Amino acid sequence: MTKNSRKLVALIPCSLMVSALTVGCSEQNITHQLGVERPNVLIILADDLGFSDLGIYGSEIPTPNIDSLARSGAMATRFYSNATCAPSRAMLLSGLDSHSVGYGFNPVAAQRLPVLNGQPGYSGVWPDQVNSFVEGFASAGYHTLMAGKWHQGNSPDANPHARGFKKAFYLADGGASHFSDAAGQTSSAPIANYFEDGIQIENLPSDFYSTQFYVNKLISYLDDKKEDANTDPFFGYLAFTAPHWPLQVPEDWQNKFSGVYDDGWEKIRAQRIESARKLGLISQTAAAPPFPDALGSWSDLSEESKARESRKMELYAAMIAYLDNEIGRLIAYLKSSGKYENTLIVFLSDNGPEGNDIEYGLADNKDWLPKTFDQSYQNMGKVNSYVTLSRGWAHVSAGILNEYKSFLGEGGVRVPAIFSFPKIIPKNLKINTLFSILDIAPTLLDIGKISAYDREAMQGFSAVRELLDQKPKTEFRSTLSMETYGNKATWSGKWKLHWDWESRKWQLFDVQTDPGEIDDLSAVYPAKVSEMKETFSTYADANNVILLESEVGYARYQDQLESFKHLE
Repeated sequence: MTKNSRKLVALIPCSLMVSALTVGCSEQNITHQLGVERPNVLIILADDLGFSDLGIYGSEIPTPNIDSLARSGAMATRFYSNATCAPSRAMLLSGLDSHSVGYGFNPVAAQRLPVLNGQPGYSGVWPDQVNSFVEGFASAGYHTLMAGKWHQGNSPDANPHARGFKKAFYLADGGASHFSDAAGQTSSAPIANYFEDGIQIENLPSDFYSTQFYVNKLISYLDDKKEDANTDPFFGYLAFTAPHWPLQVPEDWQNKFSGVYDDGWEKIRAQRIESARKLGLISQTAAAPPFPDALGSWSDLSEESKARESRKMELYAAMIAYLDNEIGRLIAYLKSSGKYENTLIVFLSDNGPEGNDIEYGLADNKDWLPKTFDQSYQNMGKVNSYVTLSRGWAHVSAGILNEYKSFLGEGGVRVPAIFSFPKIIPKNLKINTLFSILDIAPTLLDIGKISAYDREAMQGFSAVRELLDQKPKTEFRSTLSMETYGNKATWSGKWKLHWDWESRKWQLFDVQTDPGEIDDLSAVYPAKVSEMKETFSTYADANNVILLESEVGYARYQDQLESFKHLE
């Protein structure tokens, strides 16, 4: 038995295997309705993009190309990634919970906790018997191509080529400068590691900017494919590092949003929420959660602080607008080369916006950054700068949702997801049901009619019926559970059970009417709480989850640390 054909029987309980297999078989019975053979597939993954950051989701940031993809097909309003980068990528590529492939946390974070040493769910190493679903496309004759952030290990048995990609230019790390200096994220990893086809890149081109370069590289791979067999389809994975920190944009984009955010985070969030209501994305009566007390109000800031805060959001917006511009360039290429009409494009984000205290609370950044980078106001967003989005703006990015990246509040895990396939997926379709990043793999395998991949152990479910707007009688996914950094949550239909560290109790929310998680209904529906606690317990037992006694997230603010520990 080869590595790529091994099954995951030891990892997944029979009930989950039977459920996944049953759904997979039923969906494959309808793929003949697609009317296409061997479509191209393109996954576009943004990094730390929040739920309200796109125009089509209510943002003031112009994203016409991504918005056009949504209007030409389907957008999901209740799509969930994981709360951080590496776990989400593990789930996307495997169709399995992140713990089942060793990525319960980002690996570096897991290494600092002795209780997790030797625990398979946090090893940062995929089990030998697991491989990416991309292998199925490769085995079916697809040209499998990747450009961007990998963050899934870089040993010969863990890099993109070991996971099914034939060509790959990739950043092995979790983040880096977006320019050619390749500055890393912490003093322990000061230089980022880039590779192409397994060979480390010693020097990036002098005009390197990550977003543009990744698109250039993918286009070059597609052009090279013409030399091989132009009739064969492609599977592309474009994994941007934007708008992940540090916030940086090319010189001619530096001032695209000057003055737009001078009114502060309260006003901008209110505008986004109102736009989302008009777009039908959230309930007309839903309330937004309050900003953290410790944040204070915009009016309390000094003029100097306001200027610096506004500049951060200007840069963040420019990164997103630039990202959209480059996606537009790629779409134009697909159209001019005759590939667009036969290409399924999936756009999503890996988690919610970054709102943690990266500049002062991550590793030794408080001392390392001012010694290493030019952190002056004038240099913000340029080469040799290292600035990040503050939590005030992260709450704007999340919109009406609660919390942000690394937390399991809706704002940390509920993200944009768009599916475009001309003439196949109906235009302007909204999918309002529970939808997970786990479900991407089986959905794409079904649409590609890939039988070369053994998918019976996947925990994801195919959403083909939803994408064809066939209005099935039951939702394709009934529940979803996650754990990260000691945070715990389970979703079932409109309900969400969320562990609250401040009160040390499970809280129950109707996230259909209360996406901000304001009204705890646990005392009103105790039977629902008990039922969903059992669902979470079953999930944890099945997926190598270690239940921690405290919240252990990274770069927490002092008020959060005090809040999480006040009952100890």
